[in-house]
Amino acid sequence: MKISNVFAAIVGIVCCLSSIARADQDADRAALRAIGTNYEDAANSGDLSKLKTDLSDQVTGVMVTGQPIAGYDGLVGYWKGIQGLIGSGGSYHVALDPDKSDFFGDIAICHGSANEGVRLASGRELDFSSYWTAVCHRENGKWKVFRMQATMDPVHNVFVSLQLKRAKMACAFGGFVAGAALMLLIQSFKPKTKAGAPPASPVK
Repeated sequence: MKISNVFAAIVGIVCCLSSIARADQDADRAALRAIGTNYEDAANSGDLSKLKTDLSDQVTGVMVTGQPIAGYDGLVGYWKGIQGLIGSGGSYHVALDPDKSDFFGDIAICHGSANEGVRLASGRELDFSSYWTAVCHRENGKWKVFRMQATMDPVHNVFVSLQLKRAKMACAFGGFVAGAALMLLIQSFKPKTKAGAPPASPVK
């Protein structure tokens, strides 16, 4: 009887600890999702200060363009460069689709995909998708992004398609100009017939 009571007590303690661990992990997942929401808000509004407190002082990353960044100031510099490419009057928007995060003590590996879009100053919209990974570290009880990386298909993406289309248009225009120049050159070498002169008769 005593053994069964001890066993029941052990099972109860294990279940209690498991419940506490699940509750702690659920709270951690909620905190990480909040970081993702803050990132969306910061990127969509163009105000990266909304994300600053979620970044570690040693944060580094490689952005979707392949450009490396270091620190919050590096991220701000990268963002200004992107805004310059988009142009005045253009905009950028992003929506994250996170997968389930993996925990290793005070380290969390977050990953997922993102639906992104750029509206150029001309009004043209370019939509694309990317995949991202963020390594987060618990610092003084708060989760912060320590490392991040985003990638996209380097071949089949909207930006490559746009460049190819521009290249085709440039080749077509170049071909037209070259053809016109050739015709003018041929015309310049043709003998000119004097006005009123009869055409030459063939030799019999």
